[in-house]
Amino acid sequence: QDSVANLIPPPLLLNASHTSHIGDYWSSNSEQLEQFPYLKQNMRNVQHSTVGERGAWGIGEASEYVVPIPDYELMGITRGKLAQKLRQHAIESCQHYNAQDHRQHQNPKHLLPVMGITVATDTPENRYLRRILHTIDLKTVGSIVVTWYDEQTEAQLVGQQNMGLSHEVVMEALEEFIIRRGFAEITWREGLDDTRTNMESTLHLADATSLKLIAQIATSIQQFCIFDEDQSEGRSCRNELIILRFSTNLGCSSGVNNPLFTHPTAPHWLIANYDIAYPPGVLDAMGKELQKSRSQKPQLAVHTYGYIYGRGKLENPWSNFVMTSCAVANVGVWDENIFPAYYEDDDYRDRIRYIFGEWNDVIGDPDRYKDAPQKIMNDTHLIHYQTDINVSVAHGPLSASTYLSGTHETMQKVQDEEKAKNIFESLLLWMLAKTKKSESPFQYESHRWSIAKEVSNAEGFFRCKHGALPDAGKHGEDPMRYFGWHERFILPFVNSTRVTRLRESMPQLNGMDGRPIEKVNQRETLDINYYPNNLTTWAAWNFNATRKKCVHEATNALVSMAPSMERTNLTQFFKALCSVC
Repeated sequence: QDSVANLIPPPLLLNASHTSHIGDYWSSNSEQLEQFPYLKQNMRNVQHSTVGERGAWGIGEASEYVVPIPDYELMGITRGKLAQKLRQHAIESCQHYNAQDHRQHQNPKHLLPVMGITVATDTPENRYLRRILHTIDLKTVGSIVVTWYDEQTEAQLVGQQNMGLSHEVVMEALEEFIIRRGFAEITWREGLDDTRTNMESTLHLADATSLKLIAQIATSIQQFCIFDEDQSEGRSCRNELIILRFSTNLGCSSGVNNPLFTHPTAPHWLIANYDIAYPPGVLDAMGKELQKSRSQKPQLAVHTYGYIYGRGKLENPWSNFVMTSCAVANVGVWDENIFPAYYEDDDYRDRIRYIFGEWNDVIGDPDRYKDAPQKIMNDTHLIHYQTDINVSVAHGPLSASTYLSGTHETMQKVQDEEKAKNIFESLLLWMLAKTKKSESPFQYESHRWSIAKEVSNAEGFFRCKHGALPDAGKHGEDPMRYFGWHERFILPFVNSTRVTRLRESMPQLNGMDGRPIEKVNQRETLDINYYPNNLTTWAAWNFNATRKKCVHEATNALVSMAPSMERTNLTQFFKALCSVC
C-alpha cells in the first residue's frame, strides 16, 4: 500500500490558461444542450413514453433527470460488425501464436500490448482513475484504451456544483496523465496512411477502421501518442492512449469489449478495474507470468491475477486479468446484454467451461459437497488463477478491511442515505428540491446507477440464460461443482438441462405394455451427457437493443420519483417489462 501511495504525484494544478487536451463536449452552459437533439426530445416525451403508460402514474416533471437515449439499434449493428471483425482476427492470432515457436514471443516490445480501463463515476475524495493511471508502467503496457461513460443530464449540466461531478474528476485525471507522460494528440480520422508504418514500428496502433465504426455511436474518440523523436525515419509511437467517450453507461461488458474492438489483432488484452493500482514491478511480473502460462497452456483463455485489500489478505476476482485471442476465437466477446455490472464475468467464465472445458468423473464426498456431485469441471488448462504476491494489486480503498470495490463504495453512499430517512423525510426533501438542489452532486449519479442496475436485473438475465445462478458455495472457487452438470442449461435460454432430457427420454424406453423396447437410439434417449456438436450458440454475438432502450427509458422515469410504494411497484413493473424471460 505504501508503494502504491509513493507512485502518486501531487496534483497538477491546471489554471485557466492551460490548453485542454480533452474536448469538453459536455459544457455547463445550457446553450450547449442544443447540440443534443435526443435530449430535448426525451424531455418532452418522458411522461408519454411507449414503455408502459407512465403518465397515468403521475410521475410529474422529469425533464431535468433525463439522460439522452442513443440509437441502440445502430449501436447493436455497429458493435456486431466490430465483434465479427475481431473474431476473424482472433482465430488467426490464436492459430499463429500456437503454431510459432514460443521463444519468438518471449521478448516483445511490450509484454502487455493493450490495456483496457472503464470509468463511469469517480469522486474528488477517491480519484481512482488518477491513481491507476499513475501506476501504469509504460515500458510494459503499450496501448491504453479508456472507456468513459460520461453520462450527464440537464440537472448536472446547468447545476451549481459541476466541479464536483464525475465528469470533472475524470477529465482532470486524463488531462494530468496526458501532460505528465508527454502524450501528443494525433488525428486518427485522417488515417495517417503515409506515416502509419513508421509510427507502428514499436507497437500496433488502434485499427483505424474499427475507430471509424465506433465513432458512429460514441460521443467522441481521441488518440494520443508518446513519440520516439530519435528515430532516423520519421516519428515512432512508443505508447498510445485512446479515449472513447459515450453519453450513457453501456455497462461493464461493453467496456471490456472496447479495447478488443480497437486492437483486434493483439495476441491478448489486459482488462483492469479503474479502482485498482499497480505496485512497482507488478505489471512487468504479470507480463512474464503470462508468457509462461501461454507457453505451457496453448488453449489458455484467461489469466487472472490476485489483489490485496486491507492489510494483506489475498483475493482473486476478475478485477485484473488478461484475455487471450484464443478466448475470443473460441468463446467470443463479453455479453453486453448483462449490464450495467455484475454477473458478466460469471457468464464469460462459464461459457469458457461449456465450450471447451473438461468434466471429470469423481466419487462424491457428502461431507464436503451437499449433493455429492458425480462430475467436477477441470478448467485449469483454460483459466489460470494466480494469487502470488508478486502479481497482486491494490483494489478499492487502501484502508478497507474487507473486499470493497470503488464502484461499490461510491454507489453505497446514496443507498445508505436513503435507508436512514423515512418516507416522510424523503418526501419533504423532494418538495424542497424544487427550490434547492441536493448538496451532493454524486447522489444523483449513484441513484441513477442503482436504479438501472435494479431494472436491468443482471441476476435474472443470468438465470434465464444459464439455468442457475453462480454460487461459490462454502468451499470456494468452482460454482459449477454446485450448479453444473445436471442443473445448467445445455444451450442458452433453452430451459432444458440434462435432468429434464433424461426425464423426457424415459417414456421412450418402454413400450405401451411396460416391456423394454429392444432397439433404442442411445444418443437421443439415454446419453444425457452428450454435448451438441455445435456449441457456437454460446459464443454467438447478440445485442438486445429493445432491452437496452427499455431499461434506459425506465431509469429516466424512475430516477425522478421520490422514494415511495408507488416507485417500488413501478420499478418491479419495469423490471418485468425489460426482462428476457
